[in-house]
Amino acid sequence: MKILQFIFELVPGGAERFVVDLTNELSKDCEMALYTLRDDTLGNSGFYLPEISDKVRYKNLKVKPGFNPFLVLTFYKILKNEKPDIVHCHLKLVYYFFLLSILFKNKIRFFYTIHNSAETEVKPGLERAIMRFFFKHRYFVPVAISDETKASYQRFYKLKDLPVIYNGRKFDGKTPGYECVVNEISELKPTSRTKAFCHISRYDEKQKNHKMLVSVFNRLETENYDVVLLIIGEGFERALELKKLANKNIHFIGIKPNVPDYLYASDAFCLSSNFEGMPISLIEAFACGCPSICTPVGGIVNCVKHGETGFLSKSLSEDDYLEAVKQFLSSFSSIDKDRLVRFYYENFSIEQCTKSYMNLYNS
Repeated sequence: MKILQFIFELVPGGAERFVVDLTNELSKDCEMALYTLRDDTLGNSGFYLPEISDKVRYKNLKVKPGFNPFLVLTFYKILKNEKPDIVHCHLKLVYYFFLLSILFKNKIRFFYTIHNSAETEVKPGLERAIMRFFFKHRYFVPVAISDETKASYQRFYKLKDLPVIYNGRKFDGKTPGYECVVNEISELKPTSRTKAFCHISRYDEKQKNHKMLVSVFNRLETENYDVVLLIIGEGFERALELKKLANKNIHFIGIKPNVPDYLYASDAFCLSSNFEGMPISLIEAFACGCPSICTPVGGIVNCVKHGETGFLSKSLSEDDYLEAVKQFLSSFSSIDKDRLVRFYYENFSIEQCTKSYMNLYNS
């Protein structure tokens, strides 16, 4: 089977991380090609390039940002030359393939992974009408990444038929740099008893609700809780107002290629999102046996069971999230870390995810 994966770029992010892992795993049994649009020599657009398997043909089209209708012709030529069995699109790149899904209807099967709730990925009105048409008539097969994502799809598009495949993550354990991370976090702790929390995401206030997260940890300091928060990810160099709000025990430490080491070395993982699909960072936390404290959005509610596999706030409010963090601090020993690791292998390994996609491709 010949499969082409398409995504805008390989910046540090959940969807991008997932596409690389899935493509690498599929390449063990299939002929794989991965196409990206944005120039991978600029900024962090090629962040995950070193992790692409030698079995994957990688092609960067070096397209400038912004909608370009002529890209449809470029993609037409690619499909004409490649003659794939499967085209798998991610994020809003799917718009370029609508016409092509009609032209190649009897030759190529087209798939689209919905990485967030449908309401946040697509605008009501014309966009929704276009997407609904192509989904309803099966020119594109949409794939939800959680039960909650499926429910949002059903509400938004008024359609019922939709496969659900949980995101997967390739996991290899601690890196050789783990001890350095332990020392780094130890130096940031005011005392040996300090609990270390980490948050992993790119800067996106609308989705990730960083101001609320910072405010919660400011309040914990005011109430004399012995905690530090490490914020890992790109874009925070632009978050000047956010940094001004943060107390001295909130540290912005930038992009890290060895994220699992920080999860292993932290006491808990924090996610304060307003909306999500199935966060890759949460899956990584499970794999590392790191308890999570999350808001009840997206696929998070399908896998974080309060007091068992993590802690869920009752709502998106600051007070409720603060209470969830306090509940962790008062009962963190109740979380069985080995159980979290087993939960990852049973539900979120890239092998399990890839098997489900292969079954879907072949169905």
